[in-house]
Amino acid sequence: MEIDGGLGTVFKYCPKCGAAALRPAGQKLLRCSACGFELYLNPAAAVAGVIVDEQGRMVVLVRGQEPGKGKWDLPGGFVDPGETAEDALRREVREEIGLGVTALCYLGSWPNVYEYMGVRYRTLDMGFACEAKEASLARPREAEIAEVQFLGPNEIDLGRFAFRSVATIAGRYLEQRHRIV
Repeated sequence: MEIDGGLGTVFKYCPKCGAAALRPAGQKLLRCSACGFELYLNPAAAVAGVIVDEQGRMVVLVRGQEPGKGKWDLPGGFVDPGETAEDALRREVREEIGLGVTALCYLGSWPNVYEYMGVRYRTLDMGFACEAKEASLARPREAEIAEVQFLGPNEIDLGRFAFRSVATIAGRYLEQRHRIV
């Protein structure tokens, strides 16, 4: 039985007793056959934000690293422990492209698979429409971003996004933008 895209084959050692005895025990559960410890493989929380500049162009990132190097993305990332989704998105936007988010509007959440270094992590990606002052000043501030593009609604090709969930977030914004902004 393969759990969560192979995590059951990646994690073998029990974090409680150290025995090489973790075994699949359900769709998202590994159980240690030595001590009975249960390790649940729940999805990680992640966020992505649609930001539009003063001319109505969407801020689209080109990924500079795997996964999805060369493909499109939206500003965002993983939620840190103790952080709200909104605070995580504000932090990620500031770190990645140097903008301060002034307002957020929740678009929805979608499951995703984020493959990194041979492990397939399950995530729950929460999408937001964001307002940021002077969005046209967005620039890459981290190695994971190769380029920042500003694309009009007719230039957005949802098939170019690295992750289906992020493409869905961008698509949802485009469908609903007249009701959000």
